[in-house]
Amino acid sequence: FGVVGLAAAGLSVVLIAMKPNRSQLEAVQYTHSFGFGASSIALFARVAGGIYTKAADVGADLVGKTELDLPEDDPRNPAVVADLVGDNVGDCCARGADLFESLSAEIIGAMILGGSLVERNVTEIPSSSALKYIAFPLAVHVMDLVVSTIGVMAVRPDNKGRDDGGK
Repeated sequence: FGVVGLAAAGLSVVLIAMKPNRSQLEAVQYTHSFGFGASSIALFARVAGGIYTKAADVGADLVGKTELDLPEDDPRNPAVVADLVGDNVGDCCARGADLFESLSAEIIGAMILGGSLVERNVTEIPSSSALKYIAFPLAVHVMDLVVSTIGVMAVRPDNKGRDDGGK
C-alpha cells in the first residue's frame, strides 16, 4: 500500500506544484523528472539493500566458517541471524524499489498518452477536458488502494489447524 500510495501522492504533488502559470498539458511534461527520480531511487535502494545483505553474509561466513568451523547457515552461529535479516532487507528494498519505479513509469506514461491525445485533438476532445484524461491513471491507482484496503480488511484468518486452539 505504501509504495503505491507514495507513487500516486508524489505524482499528484508534482502536477499540483507545476500547475500555476501553466496549462495542464504543460504540467504533465514535468512528470518526466519524477520518473527519473523514481528510477534513481530504485537504483540506490537496490544497491543499498545489496550492500547490507553482502556485509551481513560476509560477516556470518567469516565468523562461522573460519573461526568456528560451522557449515553455512548453521543455527549455532549468531551471525546467521544477521545474514538472514540482510537477505530479507535486501529483498524487500529491491521489491519496493521496483514497485515504485515501475508504477511511477506506468502512471507517467498513461498521463502523457492522455495529454497527447487531447493535445493532438485526435478524437475531437475539447481541451477543457484534458484534466480528465491526464488524471485518469491516478484515479485508477487510488481506487486500487481503496479496493485493496477493503480486501485486506475483509479477509479473516482461519483458526483451523493451529496448535494453540485458535487463541
